[in-house]
Amino acid sequence: MPAEGDLGLLSEALRAALSGGDVAAVLIDRAGDESSRQDAAERLVPIAQAAGAAAIIVGDTRAAGRSKADGIHLDLGASDADDAPPPDDEASDDAEEDDEPPPRADPVVAEIAEMVGRFKGKIVGVGGVRSRHAAMAAAEANADYVLFGLIDRPDTADTHHKTLAFADWWVPLFEVPCIALSGATREAVADAASTGAEFVAVRSFVWVHEGGPAAAVAEANAVLDEAFAARSAAG
Repeated sequence: MPAEGDLGLLSEALRAALSGGDVAAVLIDRAGDESSRQDAAERLVPIAQAAGAAAIIVGDTRAAGRSKADGIHLDLGASDADDAPPPDDEASDDAEEDDEPPPRADPVVAEIAEMVGRFKGKIVGVGGVRSRHAAMAAAEANADYVLFGLIDRPDTADTHHKTLAFADWWVPLFEVPCIALSGATREAVADAASTGAEFVAVRSFVWVHEGGPAAAVAEANAVLDEAFAARSAAG
């Protein structure tokens, strides 16, 4: 969901989007103070749940608990200095194994493990991933999913090349599901889906689609179906 905007309008847009087809989950991220985040959670969580989608609150455990959301999304929050994609194919695997995790990865991974214990039966997901080590550490802390792509950055037309690189690396190796954050076009959604990621996250592709949110979700589902069929045909 957009982090800003009139909650009444966002509520209607969410209802419309959820009427357009399958939506596994809705990430609810609200700018502002605690009261604003709580208000957004209480308004939007029931809408998502009524449509059969998991409602996941970004970064606010109180809002998640009070609104009876289905889970919490945590951000590893590494600095830009840690903004490194997986190495190129020609790079040595041994060199990658020797890489150090981002400076803030360990304490946040401890927080993930704590949240998994606190939110038993709920979804605990992780984003803000900027290194292979951080992604693997999140999985080892029993995160329910790892999201590749930075939800706090402005949307772009294309799916970011680092998102694609991370998902391409992750999918064949790990059982923990990953989410690939798509760019704002149909082609970007197709690129994210082509990685084989279990889920594709969309933002402005839905909220500013010329046909409206319902048409956008229907189109996104069609793109995902096409990608699945192509992978199945390829064996």
